[in-house]
Amino acid sequence: MAVYTKIMKQDIEDLFQEYDGIEELNGIAEGVENTNYLVKTNNQKKFIFTIFEKRTRETDLPFFHKAMIEFSQKGISCPIPITINKNDIFKIKQKPCAIYSFIEGSQITNLNNEALISLSKNVSAIHNIGAQSDLFRENNMLLTSWKFIINKFKNYDGKNKSEFSHIRNLILSLENQFPKNLKKSLIHGDLFKDNVFFKNNEVSGFIDFFFTCTDTVVYDLATLINAWFFNYEKFDEKNFIIFFNHYFEPITWSIEEKESFNFYLKASAIRFFLTRIHDLYFNSEGEVSHKNPLEFFEILQFHEKNNLQDFF
Repeated sequence: MAVYTKIMKQDIEDLFQEYDGIEELNGIAEGVENTNYLVKTNNQKKFIFTIFEKRTRETDLPFFHKAMIEFSQKGISCPIPITINKNDIFKIKQKPCAIYSFIEGSQITNLNNEALISLSKNVSAIHNIGAQSDLFRENNMLLTSWKFIINKFKNYDGKNKSEFSHIRNLILSLENQFPKNLKKSLIHGDLFKDNVFFKNNEVSGFIDFFFTCTDTVVYDLATLINAWFFNYEKFDEKNFIIFFNHYFEPITWSIEEKESFNFYLKASAIRFFLTRIHDLYFNSEGEVSHKNPLEFFEILQFHEKNNLQDFF
């Protein structure tokens, strides 16, 4: 979440007429992908108004909306698009936008056993539902995105040059090693702490489904592990074990999936290092708090020396 595009209440007042108009409109500064506003209406309803910026393609929005609706209908607490006059995709300042239902809760600050168990059970529920879905969208944030970003930094000679060079060389060795024939599911694709809300140590909902795609759950879990159980290169083994002990209660991985875990841990670390360094240099407009790409470089270095699949 971020604020790239500034708007005022009168810019979107017409969309909220059936809710008696807008009482408050406040930009949400967290994140780096799209512009988000919290809307409170005069009849005391809350919504998230999202303006889609460069990375989210308008042509993908119908898929994302179908995915949110499917997860919601099957028991996952998540935003769903609001339809107004038979439309759920609008335009403002020549940019696509949408309105989403509001999810109560907040990002957890102190991870504990109760919250970990709730997280593991809810993520396994997402993966069980996703495995049955007929929706399909390619994951364009791995090799395709890597090559695009690498090309944009072709003559890069700035800060983090050595880390970027290491990543570029590693990609050359990994690009032909992507596991084949692993089962694919509808996955969230961005299971960071700020995309999971809690209330009283229970998951109250998942947000930000704008990287949802069809890929292996191993990749989805790799992103979660890197985001939740590392502080740079420091690995939280205790919480990692608690999470996976409960995640695997309703889910079974094949031998091939377990053997691919270390690969996807590295692949996910590369993905977020590259998109973070890209946004740091190319997405500087607006009220945006950029995240440190070095966090994921150091996580990558951990995975190059260690193999977490040995825990299985």
